[in-house]
Amino acid sequence: MSYELRLSRAAARYVSRLDSDTKRRIEARLDDLVTDPWDSSVSKALTGLVGLRSSRVGSIRIVYRVAENRVLVLVERVGPRGQVYRNL
Repeated sequence: MSYELRLSRAAARYVSRLDSDTKRRIEARLDDLVTDPWDSSVSKALTGLVGLRSSRVGSIRIVYRVAENRVLVLVERVGPRGQVYRNL
């Protein structure tokens, strides 16, 4: 089953500003998440933040949640490891 992908405005803006190689790698990971957002080889549950998961692409992190009832992967944030988890 394939999930629908939706990026927040901030996440889409961040991805659009990346260099082409990094953008390609992020888009490939987003394709993986749409196929299976629960796959532990590409993501992990965030401790202390119920419902949020994180996927790593180099030094960039993709923070997202899965809405099973709507078959939706909602990407909340994309950014560098040191900044993406602030104020969650």
